[in-house]
Amino acid sequence: MNPNILKSLWGVALAIGLTLAGTSLIKANKETTTSAERVPMPVAAVTYRQQPNFTRDANYLGVVRAGTDSVVGFEVAGVLTSLTATEGMRVAPGDVLAQLGTDRRQARLDAAAAALSRVMAERAQAEARAERIAALVEDGSASQQDYDDARFATQALQAAENTAAAQKQSAQLELNKSTLKAPYNAVVAERLAQTGAVVAPGTPVLRLVTASGREAHIGVPSDVARRLQIGSTHTLLLQGQQVIARLRSVREDLDPATLTVGAVFDLPDDVTSVVGESAVLQVAETVTSDGGWLPVTALLEASRGLWDVLTITPDEQGKPRAGRESVEILYTRGNEVFVRGTLPDNVAVVASGLQRISPGDLVEAIFPDAAGAGS
Repeated sequence: MNPNILKSLWGVALAIGLTLAGTSLIKANKETTTSAERVPMPVAAVTYRQQPNFTRDANYLGVVRAGTDSVVGFEVAGVLTSLTATEGMRVAPGDVLAQLGTDRRQARLDAAAAALSRVMAERAQAEARAERIAALVEDGSASQQDYDDARFATQALQAAENTAAAQKQSAQLELNKSTLKAPYNAVVAERLAQTGAVVAPGTPVLRLVTASGREAHIGVPSDVARRLQIGSTHTLLLQGQQVIARLRSVREDLDPATLTVGAVFDLPDDVTSVVGESAVLQVAETVTSDGGWLPVTALLEASRGLWDVLTITPDEQGKPRAGRESVEILYTRGNEVFVRGTLPDNVAVVASGLQRISPGDLVEAIFPDAAGAGS
């Protein structure tokens, strides 16, 4: 036989043998792999427990106000010559805040005082004349008519004296009203006029707020307002700090702008607060709705505003497998959510690691504690 042909036959036979050997190894490896029992994947799980309601923390925003917040001004007109009060100044009752020019009022007071002195002198003279005439009437030296004239003249001067005294008092009062004094313990919040301005009676000059006695005015829904009890204490949040305040009053009207009812809370005297800062009322409300608590990490985003969760239920062979259910979030509290949906009661739910498994996978539920998920 030709040696070249013999070599070719041997090469073909070797190739066929190698092919058969490789095929046998692949088949053996495949049979070994597919025949091995798949091990369930361990996953963290919680127990979903249904309940008829849940408690949520509702926050209602309000503002801190002073117990007394008023604008003050002069009762008389004049030129503002002095404004000693400055913004932020603490004042006590009777402290001088501002002053009007008093030249004309002082002159009017001096004239009224002089007129009163003149009338008093005339009345004294008339009284002395009437006494002398009364003595003359007794001995017949003067007529009764002369005495009556003297007596009525004295009464007229007495009335004139009263008028002059009232005019002097009025002039003194106007002079006193030219000085603006603090009506109560307060802090000057704002200056509304400047020195040199001509002010009319009642023109706002300063805005004063009480130095203590802060109040929190908070608008709440009407159903919440009906549950509030006058005199009860509630938790308010001021600049991140919790404060216990007493409910003083609840208004009887609905604010048309916010559709809320105003509630007024007295803040403790030892609480430092600024007029105008925000105050938040924290109220625990019970919401009637079937559902249960789950950790946020148990949720998978789905379509139409819903969420998916993976449950752990036994299959026909009793092996635990992952299944998909849909839920709706009703309330979020920290790392927990209250949901309702197609979840059965007391079912195990995958709590985390959802990206590692799919519906139908064999899983092994590992519970962190015996309590399950919610409260």
